[in-house]
Amino acid sequence: MHLYRYTFLIILLSASCKSDKERRDELPDTPGRGTITISADESFKPIVDELVKVYESNNFGTKINVQYKPEADCIKDLWNDSIRMVISTIVLTERESRKISDSLKVTVDQLPVARDAIAVIVHPGSKETEFDMNDIRNILAGTYSRPLTPVFDGVKATSSVRYIVDSVMKGAKLTNRAVAARTSDSVINYVAQNPNAIGFVGVSWIGNPDDENQSSFLKKLKFAV
Repeated sequence: MHLYRYTFLIILLSASCKSDKERRDELPDTPGRGTITISADESFKPIVDELVKVYESNNFGTKINVQYKPEADCIKDLWNDSIRMVISTIVLTERESRKISDSLKVTVDQLPVARDAIAVIVHPGSKETEFDMNDIRNILAGTYSRPLTPVFDGVKATSSVRYIVDSVMKGAKLTNRAVAARTSDSVINYVAQNPNAIGFVGVSWIGNPDDENQSSFLKKLKFAV
């Protein structure tokens, strides 16, 4: 079972009125040369790692430093003016974009780049793998017929939890039984070791059977459908 969401880039662009030549003289970075630091939602790490690897291999003079964090911390980096791009599922409101532009004297550009999903995973020995959306909501609220334990990559500040609460539960409270794992791979390992656990993890962590790490993950769990 997959719960679909969109991935966005938020890019800070210079708002200077200087000429193109003046900006090029001041900024040595180009698409083919230089170093950039960006923040990315941790749930996208496998796919972002691959994208960075391909880009750097095609542009030998470039270096992309990616800081993987909970989504809320990525957005904080925008306000701190410590990065130039964020990869997350958040869309800034017009008011938020304007406040960042006014504060940092930059323009903010946002664009959707992909459709992502949250995969629902269960213990490899689980006999129960079929759930509808009503089942999922009951599991998350703690009212399901079996005492299943929802497991997330943190219980706050992450895109997975925000999406579950906002779009699946419509703002309802998560069960107190929910477990906060430190990272996405920790979610996978927790589910693999606990028969009553049901995990929610970015599909990019387990969606590629040709990836050696993901192939090892897939041996530890089952997909819910």
